[in-house]
Amino acid sequence: MTRYEYQGVTVPIIIQQVGGDLRLRGRESDALVVEGELATVEHLGAGQPYLVRAAGDVRVTAPDVVPVSVQAVGGDASITGLAADCDIQSVGGDLSLRDAGALHVSAVGGDARLKRVAGDVTVEAVGGDATIRDVEGAVAVLSVGADLFLRDVGGDCLVERVGADLVLSLDFVPGREYRFSAGSDILCRIHPDTHATFDLPADTVLQLDVPAEVLEREDAPDRQTIVLGDGSAHVRIGAANRLRLVGEEEDYMVNFGAQIEDELEARLSHLEARLSQQLEGLDERIQATTIRFASQAEKLAERAQREALRAAERVRRTMGHWDDAKPKRSPRKAKRAGFVLEGLETRSTPPSRHDPVTEEERLMILKMVQDGKITIEEAERLLAALEG
Repeated sequence: MTRYEYQGVTVPIIIQQVGGDLRLRGRESDALVVEGELATVEHLGAGQPYLVRAAGDVRVTAPDVVPVSVQAVGGDASITGLAADCDIQSVGGDLSLRDAGALHVSAVGGDARLKRVAGDVTVEAVGGDATIRDVEGAVAVLSVGADLFLRDVGGDCLVERVGADLVLSLDFVPGREYRFSAGSDILCRIHPDTHATFDLPADTVLQLDVPAEVLEREDAPDRQTIVLGDGSAHVRIGAANRLRLVGEEEDYMVNFGAQIEDELEARLSHLEARLSQQLEGLDERIQATTIRFASQAEKLAERAQREALRAAERVRRTMGHWDDAKPKRSPRKAKRAGFVLEGLETRSTPPSRHDPVTEEERLMILKMVQDGKITIEEAERLLAALEG
């Protein structure tokens, strides 16, 4: 494992190519630290950016006020703690981002979880599920292959195409643009003082769990209109099989996944802090080995987080999907990858399991203890971290 460290970094950082996973963290300092398998760092000169490449996994710590561009990552990408703008061109696996000034994402092969962005968010293509939360600016999404969850967006909100379901938890504000299309169903949380007009196709099935007025459109027979309050905010639905509007008292299905995510995120941050403290005081001879175990522990924690969030999403979809238990509505099945919607029936999800610690890893840790490189307490902490 190679390591580079530069002080006084004030120019942009370009991560050109990562063959494995990328872990990028912003810190309140002017130091750039790169640790990875066959990693290289090139500085093009005064006022020019730093170029980072790695054949395998790489960990990058960068000044949080410096713009970052990620051009190609073969595996997963985890990005946290940036105050500056971030541009992401291609991630082959999953993308997890917390904190950025503004964000542009071109392509993600797996799932995308984006949270706490101070500026605008633009997402061109996500192959799996996507979650976008706590955005102060506008959100524009061109394509999501599976489900999309949008929550707390401060500006305009435009979604061109969602392959499956769309879940909305937004405060619809007059004067802003809201436009959505989904291949399956749309579930929308409605605040008690919401004033909005929903314009949607006439063949979209409605389920209204909040007071609303449904208007017929003589001027456009292929469209229907729903008015809440004075209807001052305008929401246009381009396509959807079904639209359900629920009140805050039924917001459990919207909040459930967010609560799970917040709790797991706090635990993951705590784990990262403990591992960082553990690295302090260890000599350079064993730091590389300890960092490798730390990276494995963090990957296990992130994988557990992803599995728990997917399970929460399945529960939320099933709970949120149409209360067909009411006698006035007939059940409808909607088959797609991963689950079947059939009324309000729920299916239990088996608990997620971590991969067990391998015998090779245990022997490696025991050998480090035997050689006096780490203490028994440090070995126990490493094993606990690896076991999730």
